[in-house]
Amino acid sequence: MISVLLSVYNREQYLRKCIDSVLAQNADFELIIVEDGSTDGSGAICDEYAKEYSNIRVIHQKNQGISVARNVALDEAKGDFIMFLDSDDYLPAGSFETLLRLQEENDADCVAGNYACCNDDGSFDKVIDIPDKYNNRLLTNREICELLLYSGETHVLIVSWGKLFKREVWDNIRFPNEVVKSEDQFVFPALMEKMPRFYYTNKIVYNQVFSNSSITRSPFSREHLFDAEGVAIVIGYLMDKGYYDIALYKFGVGTRRIINMKRVLEDDESKAEIKRLYKVYCDIAKRLSPHLTFNNKLRMALYRINMDVYAHIRDRMCDSK
Repeated sequence: MISVLLSVYNREQYLRKCIDSVLAQNADFELIIVEDGSTDGSGAICDEYAKEYSNIRVIHQKNQGISVARNVALDEAKGDFIMFLDSDDYLPAGSFETLLRLQEENDADCVAGNYACCNDDGSFDKVIDIPDKYNNRLLTNREICELLLYSGETHVLIVSWGKLFKREVWDNIRFPNEVVKSEDQFVFPALMEKMPRFYYTNKIVYNQVFSNSSITRSPFSREHLFDAEGVAIVIGYLMDKGYYDIALYKFGVGTRRIINMKRVLEDDESKAEIKRLYKVYCDIAKRLSPHLTFNNKLRMALYRINMDVYAHIRDRMCDSK
């Protein structure tokens, strides 16, 4: 049985399509919905489905954020497998069958599938394209982490949704309750150590909807700084494994987050957090530098000397390309 874990906060516009896509799957499942203090009609919709379907359970709680909601759902899950679903997304037909078949054939700890990006109006925007060498097979730890190099095109690795996990993978792993964005990155190192058999398929098993109200499209706020902190945690794992080339790439991703936030966030709390994160990335630069080429050593040194100058030079170099 699959435990499908769905956290819901103010998603009445998308919720029925999301839940109906789960009900249409041909597999044994339970759907655990944690309704996280919605102020729209989401709670009533959840209760309506729970009354009609015995394999749907709804837990109502005051708004505490996605990490708490997911943790509550994990504690309630009874299935052999875990699958996360975001409440503005939906599943293509046959997703469960595909994931279960691949898990059984490969004794996989986790089966990750490809996904399509959809617009608010239901139209398809694009299908993610992963290089053929990673498709439809078990991946080594190094190969899994190499998927991070394509994070400009896809975040298939770092997110929790779109995957079928063995239940025991999540034993003793929970999201940090205080983290309300990019929570997946904070558990990345622990999950990686519990998924030695990781299978990736290019079959589309998930449809991600870029809703206008999603946090990824929301205006910059201090919550977005969780992203830079999460990237730092991922970089630490990569350096521990000796994957310095991938760590360097993610260093660029993380520092861009900090620089962009510094340009738009002016409140004192945000400034203090940006200052702290700058020091975190200075420590990363110091640790990473001995494993880099001469030019990248200079890059690390410049960042540690002055982030603003580093950002200015980086912008000039990007503009000249």
